[in-house]
Amino acid sequence: MANVKHIRADFVPGHWQFVTDRGKSFAIESGSSPYDYLFGALSGCLFSTFADLARKMKVAWEHVSFEIDGEKRSEVPTTLDWVTVKVTATGADDQAKFTKAFETATRYCSIYTTISKVARMEWSVTFA
Repeated sequence: MANVKHIRADFVPGHWQFVTDRGKSFAIESGSSPYDYLFGALSGCLFSTFADLARKMKVAWEHVSFEIDGEKRSEVPTTLDWVTVKVTATGADDQAKFTKAFETATRYCSIYTTISKVARMEWSVTFA
């Protein structure tokens, strides 16, 4: 059986938001770009997928940060041309297993896979 997802979005002058089916509310800030939300969703999906895999692979870390950059095409539709995901990990107990877990996450993350249909995707992991 499919896992159906749902949000409700409301737009009134001065206040935009969406609410998940679990009741979590997220404000959509005036002046923000849809790509701000897309890259935020990408980072959340990738990290969540990575964290599940790392737990199974018994990989520990202290801090993980993502830097995501991308460029939109100038032609319509203005989809992304390329996206880079730069991961910095601190306190990883096994760098090879950490990297393998992240590489696997890029294949399992639905948002990464979706974006890869229109954009060149690259990623890297650096250990601090």
